[in-house]
Amino acid sequence: MTANTACGAGPACRVRAFAWRCLLVIPVVACGTLAQDAHPADFHALASDVAADVPAAGGIRLDAVVHWGGDVTAARYVLGNGLSLIVMHDPSAPVASFQTWLGVGSRQEVKGRTGIAHLFEHLMFKGTRDNPHSVFDRLLERAGAQTNAATWLDWTFYYENLPASELELAIRLESDRLVNLVLTQEQLDSEREVVKNERLYRVDNDPDGAIEEALFEELFPTHPYGRPTLGYLPDLDALTLSDCRTFYRTWYSPGNVTLVVAGDVDPREVLRLVARYYGGLAPVDVPRDAPPPEAEPAGGPKVRTMSLPIAAERVRMGWRTVPAASSEAFALDVVNEVLFATESSRVHDRLVEREALASDVDGASEPLALDGVFVVDVFLNEGKSASQAADIVFDELGRLARNGPSKIELDRARNHLEAAFLRSLVTAGARATQLGAYERTAGDFRRMFTFVDGVRGVTASDVRRVAGRLLTRERAVLVIGKPAS
Repeated sequence: MTANTACGAGPACRVRAFAWRCLLVIPVVACGTLAQDAHPADFHALASDVAADVPAAGGIRLDAVVHWGGDVTAARYVLGNGLSLIVMHDPSAPVASFQTWLGVGSRQEVKGRTGIAHLFEHLMFKGTRDNPHSVFDRLLERAGAQTNAATWLDWTFYYENLPASELELAIRLESDRLVNLVLTQEQLDSEREVVKNERLYRVDNDPDGAIEEALFEELFPTHPYGRPTLGYLPDLDALTLSDCRTFYRTWYSPGNVTLVVAGDVDPREVLRLVARYYGGLAPVDVPRDAPPPEAEPAGGPKVRTMSLPIAAERVRMGWRTVPAASSEAFALDVVNEVLFATESSRVHDRLVEREALASDVDGASEPLALDGVFVVDVFLNEGKSASQAADIVFDELGRLARNGPSKIELDRARNHLEAAFLRSLVTAGARATQLGAYERTAGDFRRMFTFVDGVRGVTASDVRRVAGRLLTRERAVLVIGKPAS
Protein backbone atom coordinates (compact mmCIF):
# COMPACT_ATOMS: atom_id res chain seq x y z
CA MET A 1 0.00 0.00 0.00
CA THR A 2 1.30 3.44 -0.79
CA ALA A 3 0.58 6.79 0.73
CA ASN A 4 -1.79 9.11 -1.05
CA THR A 5 -1.43 12.44 0.67
CA ALA A 6 -3.47 15.42 -0.41
CA CYS A 7 -2.05 18.69 0.88
CA GLY A 8 -4.03 21.86 0.76
CA ALA A 9 -2.85 25.44 0.72
CA GLY A 10 -0.73 26.31 3.70
CA PRO A 11 0.87 23.86 6.10
CA ALA A 12 -2.04 21.51 6.67
CA CYS A 13 -2.83 18.37 4.73
CA ARG A 14 -5.10 15.38 4.64
CA VAL A 15 -4.07 11.73 4.38
CA ARG A 16 -6.43 9.69 2.25
CA ALA A 17 -6.35 6.36 4.02
CA PHE A 18 -4.44 3.78 5.95
CA ALA A 19 -1.20 3.87 4.16
CA TRP A 20 0.27 3.63 7.65
CA ARG A 21 0.22 -0.15 7.50
CA CYS A 22 3.21 -0.13 5.18
CA LEU A 23 4.51 3.36 5.61
CA LEU A 24 7.60 2.88 7.68
CA VAL A 25 11.11 0.83 8.64
CA ILE A 26 13.63 -0.08 11.21
CA PRO A 27 16.67 -2.23 10.58
CA VAL A 28 15.55 -5.73 9.74
CA VAL A 29 16.30 -6.99 13.27
CA ALA A 30 13.49 -9.03 14.82
CA CYS A 31 10.82 -6.87 13.22
CA GLY A 32 8.20 -9.54 13.27
CA THR A 33 8.32 -10.48 16.94
CA LEU A 34 6.51 -8.64 19.70
CA ALA A 35 8.96 -8.98 22.57
CA GLN A 36 7.94 -9.23 26.18
CA ASP A 37 8.52 -6.15 28.31
CA ALA A 38 12.24 -5.38 28.08
CA HIS A 39 13.86 -4.73 31.48
CA PRO A 40 10.62 -3.23 32.83
CA ALA A 41 12.18 -2.46 36.21
CA ASP A 42 14.54 0.04 34.56
CA PHE A 43 11.68 1.81 32.81
CA HIS A 44 9.53 1.87 35.95
CA ALA A 45 12.45 3.42 37.80
CA LEU A 46 12.86 6.01 35.06
CA ALA A 47 9.19 6.98 35.35
CA SER A 48 9.42 7.24 39.12
CA ASP A 49 12.59 9.33 39.00
CA VAL A 50 11.16 11.82 36.50
CA ALA A 51 7.87 12.04 38.41
CA ALA A 52 9.84 12.93 41.53
CA ASP A 53 11.81 15.58 39.65
CA VAL A 54 8.68 17.08 38.02
CA PRO A 55 5.87 16.79 40.57
CA ALA A 56 3.58 18.93 38.41
CA ALA A 57 3.12 15.89 36.17
CA GLY A 58 0.88 14.36 38.82
CA GLY A 59 2.70 11.06 38.64
CA ILE A 60 4.00 9.11 35.64
CA ARG A 61 3.04 5.50 34.94
CA LEU A 62 4.94 3.10 32.71
CA ASP A 63 2.32 1.39 30.54
CA ALA A 64 4.22 -0.83 28.08
CA VAL A 65 7.75 -1.57 26.89
CA VAL A 66 9.01 -3.33 23.76
CA HIS A 67 12.59 -4.19 22.80
CA TRP A 68 12.97 -4.34 19.05
CA GLY A 69 16.45 -5.74 18.51
CA GLY A 70 19.79 -3.97 18.83
CA ASP A 71 19.51 -0.73 20.78
CA VAL A 72 15.93 0.02 19.71
CA THR A 73 13.30 0.20 22.44
CA ALA A 74 9.80 1.66 22.59
CA ALA A 75 7.89 2.51 25.76
CA ARG A 76 4.55 4.08 26.58
CA TYR A 77 4.09 6.30 29.63
CA VAL A 78 0.95 7.98 30.97
CA LEU A 79 0.96 11.28 32.90
CA GLY A 80 -1.42 12.10 35.71
CA ASN A 81 -3.63 14.24 33.43
CA GLY A 82 -4.16 11.36 31.03
CA LEU A 83 -1.69 12.36 28.33
CA SER A 84 0.26 9.41 26.96
CA LEU A 85 3.77 9.36 25.51
CA ILE A 86 5.40 6.75 23.29
CA VAL A 87 9.19 6.99 23.05
CA MET A 88 11.21 4.96 20.56
CA HIS A 89 14.92 5.17 21.19
CA ASP A 90 16.89 4.53 17.99
CA PRO A 91 20.45 5.90 17.84
CA SER A 92 21.00 5.13 14.15
CA ALA A 93 20.91 8.82 13.10
CA PRO A 94 21.05 12.14 15.03
CA VAL A 95 17.46 13.08 14.17
CA ALA A 96 14.10 12.92 15.92
CA SER A 97 10.41 13.11 15.10
CA PHE A 98 7.96 14.68 17.51
CA GLN A 99 4.33 13.92 16.78
CA THR A 100 1.06 14.87 18.46
CA TRP A 101 -1.76 12.38 17.82
CA LEU A 102 -5.28 13.30 18.85
CA GLY A 103 -8.18 10.91 19.04
CA VAL A 104 -10.40 13.09 16.90
CA GLY A 105 -11.12 12.99 13.20
CA SER A 106 -14.18 13.31 11.02
CA ARG A 107 -15.69 10.35 12.89
CA GLN A 108 -16.32 12.57 15.91
CA GLU A 109 -18.12 15.27 13.93
CA VAL A 110 -21.87 15.76 14.09
CA LYS A 111 -24.24 15.91 11.16
CA GLY A 112 -24.43 19.41 9.72
CA ARG A 113 -20.95 20.31 10.99
CA THR A 114 -18.78 18.12 8.78
CA GLY A 115 -15.26 19.25 7.97
CA ILE A 116 -14.53 20.88 11.33
CA ALA A 117 -11.72 18.43 12.27
CA HIS A 118 -9.83 19.17 9.06
CA LEU A 119 -10.60 22.89 9.22
CA PHE A 120 -9.31 22.98 12.77
CA GLU A 121 -6.09 21.33 11.65
CA HIS A 122 -5.57 24.43 9.49
CA LEU A 123 -6.45 26.78 12.33
CA MET A 124 -3.87 25.15 14.59
CA PHE A 125 -1.14 26.79 12.51
CA LYS A 126 -2.41 30.33 13.21
CA GLY A 127 -0.40 30.63 16.42
CA THR A 128 -0.70 31.63 20.07
CA ARG A 129 -0.13 34.89 21.91
CA ASP A 130 3.46 33.94 22.78
CA ASN A 131 4.18 32.20 19.47
CA PRO A 132 2.15 33.72 16.64
CA HIS A 133 2.15 32.07 13.24
CA SER A 134 5.23 33.88 11.91
CA VAL A 135 7.26 33.12 15.04
CA PHE A 136 6.21 29.47 15.09
CA ASP A 137 7.35 29.00 11.49
CA ARG A 138 10.55 31.03 11.87
CA LEU A 139 11.73 29.12 14.94
CA LEU A 140 11.16 25.73 13.33
CA GLU A 141 12.73 26.75 10.03
CA ARG A 142 15.78 28.09 11.87
CA ALA A 143 16.07 24.74 13.67
CA GLY A 144 15.99 22.84 10.36
CA ALA A 145 12.61 21.26 11.07
CA GLN A 146 9.99 19.90 8.71
CA THR A 147 6.44 20.33 9.99
CA ASN A 148 2.99 19.34 8.74
CA ALA A 149 -0.25 17.70 9.81
CA ALA A 150 -2.95 15.32 8.64
CA THR A 151 -6.58 14.50 9.39
CA TRP A 152 -8.51 11.32 8.70
CA LEU A 153 -11.57 9.49 10.00
CA ASP A 154 -10.16 8.38 13.36
CA TRP A 155 -7.42 10.88 14.15
CA THR A 156 -5.58 14.13 13.58
CA PHE A 157 -1.83 14.42 13.98
CA TYR A 158 0.88 17.09 13.83
CA TYR A 159 4.58 16.48 13.41
CA GLU A 160 8.01 18.04 13.48
CA ASN A 161 11.00 16.17 12.04
CA LEU A 162 14.18 17.88 13.19
CA PRO A 163 17.69 17.43 14.58
CA ALA A 164 17.53 15.55 17.86
CA SER A 165 19.28 18.46 19.60
CA GLU A 166 16.26 20.71 18.80
CA LEU A 167 13.60 18.44 20.28
CA GLU A 168 12.78 20.75 23.20
CA LEU A 169 11.76 23.49 20.76
CA ALA A 170 9.09 21.28 19.19
CA ILE A 171 7.83 20.17 22.60
CA ARG A 172 7.60 23.76 23.82
CA LEU A 173 5.76 25.01 20.74
CA GLU A 174 3.31 22.11 20.56
CA SER A 175 2.45 22.23 24.26
CA ASP A 176 1.73 25.94 23.87
CA ARG A 177 -0.68 25.62 20.96
CA LEU A 178 -2.45 22.64 22.53
CA VAL A 179 -4.03 24.99 25.09
CA ASN A 180 -3.28 28.60 24.08
CA LEU A 181 -4.39 28.82 20.45
CA VAL A 182 -5.72 32.23 19.45
CA LEU A 183 -8.92 31.94 17.42
CA THR A 184 -10.47 34.91 15.63
CA GLN A 185 -13.27 35.35 13.13
CA GLU A 186 -10.80 36.63 10.57
CA GLN A 187 -8.71 33.48 10.86
CA LEU A 188 -11.78 31.27 10.60
CA ASP A 189 -13.05 33.05 7.50
CA SER A 190 -9.63 32.88 5.84
CA GLU A 191 -9.03 29.18 6.51
CA ARG A 192 -12.62 28.29 5.67
CA GLU A 193 -12.01 29.58 2.14
CA VAL A 194 -8.77 27.59 1.93
CA VAL A 195 -10.58 24.39 2.94
CA LYS A 196 -13.49 25.06 0.58
CA ASN A 197 -11.06 25.51 -2.29
CA GLU A 198 -9.31 22.31 -1.25
CA ARG A 199 -12.62 20.47 -1.43
CA LEU A 200 -13.39 21.96 -4.84
CA TYR A 201 -9.98 20.91 -6.11
CA ARG A 202 -9.88 17.42 -4.58
CA VAL A 203 -13.52 16.33 -4.76
CA ASP A 204 -15.90 18.48 -6.76
CA ASN A 205 -13.49 18.96 -9.66
CA ASP A 206 -11.65 15.65 -9.34
CA PRO A 207 -13.28 12.41 -10.56
CA ASP A 208 -11.19 10.23 -8.23
CA GLY A 209 -12.15 12.30 -5.20
CA ALA A 210 -15.82 12.38 -6.18
CA ILE A 211 -15.90 8.59 -6.62
CA GLU A 212 -14.12 8.00 -3.31
CA GLU A 213 -16.54 10.25 -1.43
CA ALA A 214 -19.51 8.52 -3.03
CA LEU A 215 -18.17 5.08 -2.13
CA PHE A 216 -17.85 5.91 1.57
CA GLU A 217 -21.32 7.48 1.56
CA GLU A 218 -22.76 4.24 0.19
CA LEU A 219 -20.71 1.94 2.43
CA PHE A 220 -21.58 3.89 5.60
CA PRO A 221 -24.96 5.56 5.00
CA THR A 222 -25.70 6.30 8.68
CA HIS A 223 -22.25 5.89 10.22
CA PRO A 224 -19.83 8.84 10.73
CA TYR A 225 -17.32 7.11 8.43
CA GLY A 226 -19.68 7.98 5.58
CA ARG A 227 -19.13 11.71 6.04
CA PRO A 228 -16.16 13.20 4.19
CA THR A 229 -13.09 14.43 6.04
CA LEU A 230 -13.07 17.53 3.86
CA GLY A 231 -16.68 18.23 4.81
CA TYR A 232 -19.61 19.38 2.70
CA LEU A 233 -19.64 22.98 1.46
CA PRO A 234 -22.90 23.99 3.23
CA ASP A 235 -21.55 22.58 6.49
CA LEU A 236 -18.28 24.45 6.13
CA ASP A 237 -20.20 27.67 5.51
CA ALA A 238 -22.28 27.05 8.64
CA LEU A 239 -19.34 26.61 11.02
CA THR A 240 -19.07 29.41 13.59
CA LEU A 241 -16.27 30.66 15.79
CA SER A 242 -18.20 29.25 18.74
CA ASP A 243 -18.24 25.81 17.06
CA CYS A 244 -14.47 25.95 16.66
CA ARG A 245 -13.81 27.05 20.23
CA THR A 246 -16.05 24.29 21.58
CA PHE A 247 -14.31 21.74 19.36
CA TYR A 248 -10.92 22.93 20.64
CA ARG A 249 -11.92 22.77 24.32
CA THR A 250 -13.50 19.35 23.87
CA TRP A 251 -10.96 17.42 21.85
CA TYR A 252 -7.61 19.23 22.20
CA SER A 253 -6.98 18.20 25.77
CA PRO A 254 -4.31 16.08 27.49
CA GLY A 255 -6.46 12.99 27.91
CA ASN A 256 -7.05 12.85 24.16
CA VAL A 257 -3.36 13.25 23.23
CA THR A 258 -0.71 10.67 22.46
CA LEU A 259 2.76 12.14 21.92
CA VAL A 260 5.16 10.03 19.87
CA VAL A 261 8.90 10.65 19.86
CA ALA A 262 11.22 8.54 17.72
CA GLY A 263 14.91 8.91 16.98
CA ASP A 264 18.26 9.45 18.62
CA VAL A 265 16.82 10.68 21.91
CA ASP A 266 17.45 10.01 25.58
CA PRO A 267 14.16 8.55 26.91
CA ARG A 268 14.78 10.07 30.33
CA GLU A 269 15.26 13.55 28.89
CA VAL A 270 12.20 13.17 26.63
CA LEU A 271 10.05 12.12 29.57
CA ARG A 272 11.41 14.98 31.68
CA LEU A 273 10.63 17.55 28.96
CA VAL A 274 7.14 16.19 28.37
CA ALA A 275 6.43 16.16 32.10
CA ARG A 276 7.71 19.73 32.37
CA TYR A 277 5.74 21.19 29.46
CA TYR A 278 2.58 19.05 29.56
CA GLY A 279 2.34 17.72 33.12
CA GLY A 280 0.74 20.85 34.54
CA LEU A 281 -2.06 21.00 31.96
CA ALA A 282 -5.48 20.47 33.49
CA PRO A 283 -7.27 17.21 32.64
CA VAL A 284 -10.48 17.45 30.62
CA ASP A 285 -13.15 14.79 30.25
CA VAL A 286 -13.10 13.58 26.65
CA PRO A 287 -16.36 12.33 25.13
CA ARG A 288 -16.38 8.68 24.14
CA ASP A 289 -18.15 8.56 20.81
CA ALA A 290 -20.30 5.52 20.14
CA PRO A 291 -21.49 5.57 16.53
CA PRO A 292 -24.69 3.64 15.93
CA PRO A 293 -24.33 0.12 14.49
CA GLU A 294 -25.28 -0.34 10.88
CA ALA A 295 -27.12 -3.25 9.33
CA GLU A 296 -24.94 -5.82 7.61
CA PRO A 297 -24.94 -5.06 3.86
CA ALA A 298 -26.68 -7.76 1.86
CA GLY A 299 -28.67 -8.29 -1.30
CA GLY A 300 -26.14 -6.40 -3.37
CA PRO A 301 -24.24 -5.35 -5.18
CA LYS A 302 -25.39 -1.84 -4.47
CA VAL A 303 -24.59 0.36 -7.47
CA ARG A 304 -24.28 4.13 -7.81
CA THR A 305 -23.57 5.69 -11.19
CA MET A 306 -21.99 9.10 -11.67
CA SER A 307 -21.56 11.22 -14.78
CA LEU A 308 -18.01 12.59 -14.72
CA PRO A 309 -15.52 14.44 -16.97
CA ILE A 310 -13.60 11.28 -17.89
CA ALA A 311 -12.75 9.68 -21.23
CA ALA A 312 -13.56 6.09 -20.26
CA GLU A 313 -15.59 4.32 -17.62
CA ARG A 314 -14.11 3.42 -14.26
CA VAL A 315 -15.43 1.54 -11.27
CA ARG A 316 -14.54 1.62 -7.60
CA MET A 317 -15.73 -1.41 -5.68
CA GLY A 318 -15.86 -1.51 -1.90
CA TRP A 319 -16.66 -3.87 0.95
CA ARG A 320 -16.85 -3.24 4.68
CA THR A 321 -14.44 -5.63 6.36
CA VAL A 322 -12.84 -5.71 9.83
CA PRO A 323 -11.29 -3.17 12.25
CA ALA A 324 -7.54 -2.63 12.41
CA ALA A 325 -7.19 -4.72 15.56
CA SER A 326 -8.60 -7.83 13.88
CA SER A 327 -6.22 -10.66 12.99
CA GLU A 328 -8.19 -11.09 9.75
CA ALA A 329 -6.64 -7.85 8.45
CA PHE A 330 -3.49 -9.83 7.58
CA ALA A 331 -5.43 -12.28 5.39
CA LEU A 332 -7.15 -9.36 3.62
CA ASP A 333 -3.72 -7.94 2.78
CA VAL A 334 -2.82 -11.29 1.22
CA VAL A 335 -6.09 -11.34 -0.77
CA ASN A 336 -5.17 -7.96 -2.18
CA GLU A 337 -1.69 -9.15 -3.14
CA VAL A 338 -2.97 -12.26 -4.89
CA LEU A 339 -5.73 -10.52 -6.85
CA PHE A 340 -4.97 -6.83 -7.30
CA ALA A 341 -1.71 -5.35 -5.98
CA THR A 342 0.86 -6.09 -8.70
CA GLU A 343 1.07 -6.74 -12.42
CA SER A 344 1.34 -10.47 -11.68
CA SER A 345 -1.88 -10.44 -9.61
CA ARG A 346 -4.78 -12.44 -11.00
CA VAL A 347 -7.25 -9.65 -11.75
CA HIS A 348 -4.61 -7.36 -13.22
CA ASP A 349 -3.41 -10.16 -15.45
CA ARG A 350 -6.92 -10.97 -16.62
CA LEU A 351 -8.35 -7.47 -17.08
CA VAL A 352 -5.25 -5.69 -18.38
CA GLU A 353 -3.09 -8.30 -20.06
CA ARG A 354 -5.35 -11.06 -21.34
CA GLU A 355 -8.72 -9.41 -22.02
CA ALA A 356 -7.54 -5.80 -22.54
CA LEU A 357 -10.60 -4.39 -20.80
CA ALA A 358 -8.71 -2.10 -18.45
CA SER A 359 -5.62 0.09 -18.44
CA ASP A 360 -5.03 -0.33 -14.70
CA VAL A 361 -6.26 -2.23 -11.65
CA ASP A 362 -5.51 -1.39 -8.04
CA GLY A 363 -6.67 -2.64 -4.66
CA ALA A 364 -6.18 -1.86 -0.98
CA SER A 365 -7.29 -3.13 2.38
CA GLU A 366 -7.82 -0.12 4.63
CA PRO A 367 -8.49 -1.01 8.28
CA LEU A 368 -10.10 1.63 10.48
CA ALA A 369 -10.62 1.81 14.23
CA LEU A 370 -14.27 0.74 14.16
CA ASP A 371 -14.48 -1.08 10.84
CA GLY A 372 -12.51 -1.61 7.66
CA VAL A 373 -12.79 -1.11 3.92
CA PHE A 374 -11.51 -3.20 1.04
CA VAL A 375 -11.35 -1.15 -2.16
CA VAL A 376 -10.74 -2.13 -5.79
CA ASP A 377 -10.27 0.41 -8.59
CA VAL A 378 -10.57 -0.53 -12.25
CA PHE A 379 -9.78 1.99 -15.00
CA LEU A 380 -11.44 0.80 -18.20
CA ASN A 381 -10.17 1.26 -21.72
CA GLU A 382 -12.35 3.47 -23.92
CA GLY A 383 -15.54 1.74 -25.00
CA LYS A 384 -15.26 -0.99 -22.37
CA SER A 385 -17.87 -1.67 -19.71
CA ALA A 386 -17.38 -1.18 -15.98
CA SER A 387 -20.12 -3.72 -15.30
CA GLN A 388 -18.26 -6.36 -17.28
CA ALA A 389 -15.06 -5.63 -15.37
CA ALA A 390 -16.91 -5.84 -12.05
CA ASP A 391 -18.28 -9.26 -13.01
CA ILE A 392 -14.73 -10.46 -13.61
CA VAL A 393 -13.64 -9.14 -10.21
CA PHE A 394 -16.53 -11.03 -8.58
CA ASP A 395 -15.61 -14.14 -10.54
CA GLU A 396 -11.99 -14.05 -9.36
CA LEU A 397 -13.01 -13.35 -5.76
CA GLY A 398 -15.36 -16.33 -5.89
CA ARG A 399 -12.67 -18.56 -7.34
CA LEU A 400 -10.24 -17.50 -4.61
CA ALA A 401 -12.89 -18.18 -1.94
CA ARG A 402 -13.47 -21.68 -3.32
CA ASN A 403 -9.95 -22.77 -4.11
CA GLY A 404 -7.64 -20.42 -2.26
CA PRO A 405 -4.25 -19.23 -3.50
CA SER A 406 -1.56 -21.55 -4.80
CA LYS A 407 1.51 -22.09 -2.65
CA ILE A 408 3.54 -19.93 -5.02
CA GLU A 409 0.98 -17.10 -4.82
CA LEU A 410 0.78 -17.31 -1.04
CA ASP A 411 4.54 -17.28 -0.57
CA ARG A 412 4.96 -14.42 -3.03
CA ALA A 413 2.24 -12.36 -1.32
CA ARG A 414 3.68 -12.87 2.15
CA ASN A 415 7.21 -12.08 0.98
CA HIS A 416 6.09 -8.96 -0.85
CA LEU A 417 4.13 -7.64 2.14
CA GLU A 418 7.02 -8.30 4.50
CA ALA A 419 9.55 -6.66 2.19
CA ALA A 420 7.33 -3.62 1.61
CA PHE A 421 6.81 -3.20 5.35
CA LEU A 422 10.52 -3.41 6.11
CA ARG A 423 11.49 -1.05 3.29
CA SER A 424 9.00 1.46 4.54
CA LEU A 425 10.48 1.82 8.03
CA VAL A 426 13.23 4.09 6.83
CA THR A 427 13.10 7.37 8.77
CA ALA A 428 12.43 8.52 12.31
CA GLY A 429 9.35 10.37 11.07
CA ALA A 430 7.98 7.29 9.36
CA ARG A 431 8.49 5.15 12.45
CA ALA A 432 6.76 7.69 14.64
CA THR A 433 3.83 7.86 12.22
CA GLN A 434 3.50 4.10 12.26
CA LEU A 435 3.56 4.00 16.05
CA GLY A 436 0.97 6.75 16.37
CA ALA A 437 -1.37 5.29 13.77
CA TYR A 438 -1.31 1.84 15.32
CA GLU A 439 -1.95 3.36 18.75
CA ARG A 440 -4.89 5.42 17.55
CA THR A 441 -6.37 2.94 15.09
CA ALA A 442 -5.50 -0.55 16.29
CA GLY A 443 -5.58 0.45 19.94
CA ASP A 444 -1.96 -0.35 20.83
CA PHE A 445 1.34 0.73 19.27
CA ARG A 446 2.74 -2.75 19.99
CA ARG A 447 0.58 -4.22 17.23
CA MET A 448 3.01 -2.65 14.78
CA PHE A 449 5.62 -5.14 15.91
CA THR A 450 3.35 -8.08 15.05
CA PHE A 451 2.84 -7.22 11.38
CA VAL A 452 5.47 -9.50 9.87
CA ASP A 453 4.56 -12.49 12.01
CA GLY A 454 0.90 -11.84 11.27
CA VAL A 455 1.50 -11.92 7.53
CA ARG A 456 3.77 -14.95 7.78
CA GLY A 457 1.03 -16.80 9.65
CA VAL A 458 -1.65 -16.35 6.98
CA THR A 459 -2.71 -19.70 5.47
CA ALA A 460 -4.57 -20.59 2.32
CA SER A 461 -7.64 -21.42 4.42
CA ASP A 462 -7.47 -17.94 6.01
CA VAL A 463 -7.54 -16.40 2.55
CA ARG A 464 -10.47 -18.56 1.47
CA ARG A 465 -12.38 -17.70 4.64
CA VAL A 466 -12.09 -13.89 4.46
CA ALA A 467 -12.74 -13.81 0.72
CA GLY A 468 -15.79 -16.04 1.07
CA ARG A 469 -17.21 -14.26 4.10
CA LEU A 470 -16.37 -10.61 3.51
CA LEU A 471 -15.73 -9.99 -0.19
CA THR A 472 -18.92 -11.32 -1.74
CA ARG A 473 -21.09 -9.95 -4.52
CA GLU A 474 -23.97 -9.51 -2.06
CA ARG A 475 -21.91 -7.29 0.29
CA ALA A 476 -20.35 -5.14 -2.44
CA VAL A 477 -20.88 -1.46 -3.20
CA LEU A 478 -20.01 -0.20 -6.69
CA VAL A 479 -19.55 3.39 -7.80
CA ILE A 480 -19.35 3.55 -11.57
CA GLY A 481 -18.08 6.67 -13.29
CA LYS A 482 -19.31 7.19 -16.83
CA PRO A 483 -18.06 9.82 -19.30
CA ALA A 484 -20.27 12.87 -19.32
CA SER A 485 -22.01 13.27 -22.67
